[in-house]
Amino acid sequence: MNIFDTQTLTDTLTAISKSYVINELDDTATSVQGITTNSELDDESMFHFHSLSKFKRGDYITIDGSYYLVTGDVVVHRGFKYKSVVEYCNGFFELKEERKIKIGTDVVGRPIYKTETVVIGQTPIIATYRDMKLTEDSITTATYNLIVTMQDNMSNRTNFQVNATVSLFGRSYKVIDTEVAKVGLLQLRVITQDVLLPVE
Repeated sequence: MNIFDTQTLTDTLTAISKSYVINELDDTATSVQGITTNSELDDESMFHFHSLSKFKRGDYITIDGSYYLVTGDVVVHRGFKYKSVVEYCNGFFELKEERKIKIGTDVVGRPIYKTETVVIGQTPIIATYRDMKLTEDSITTATYNLIVTMQDNMSNRTNFQVNATVSLFGRSYKVIDTEVAKVGLLQLRVITQDVLLPVE
């Protein structure tokens, strides 16, 4: 008798798994049963996520109140389950849209509108320091480069085009490059010349 047959392993995983929320901040939020196990030691917080239900690269999973982005491939079963690496999301970008807001009427009763940018949500990101470059002309300037990885979806593609301005860690950054590096993941390169640390 094989004590490690697929059904026994499936039953064991079902018994020890707990419920996790996937894409909690989106309209597509769902829950999935799974377990987390430690990944290799690294500068960043990472886990392996195991589930009998399929999930995909680019999903973000809520683990102990924090968001983790699925960065590994999840194409087929690995043994009897799905498994991938999930990485800690160390920041958020705000999702914004332009809205016309009625502020009153003119002398003949026609509505007067103004356009405002309003925050409609946020998306978890992984921000990684890339480098700093010094330019020494008549004035020395420093440019900080970050690589930002996030879920690839239409909202993120619309909000974070090249030349968009984003706020992160109290600084303002400009998007200078966007790329779908892997299926499910959108990667941005952002820069700033704001060298002063933010002071509350």
